[in-house]
Amino acid sequence: MSVRQKIVYPTLEAEIARRGIKKYEIAKFLGISPRTFSNKLSASIGFSLEQGLTIWKTFFSDIPIDELFRKE
Repeated sequence: MSVRQKIVYPTLEAEIARRGIKKYEIAKFLGISPRTFSNKLSASIGFSLEQGLTIWKTFFSDIPIDELFRKE
């Protein structure tokens, strides 16, 4: 049985998919495991300010940061 994680950051999730970015690539760039990145996306654990800024500057700087990390 598969457990679906809640989508907490819908814009971030949508932009990752729209741009064809692999989640493991972002995790690798941040120096964390893909599982940890997935946990952060589901808000099991939060992104640090530094991680959020790095994701935004590196991959999505064309989107306002408050929109990118708006919670559902």
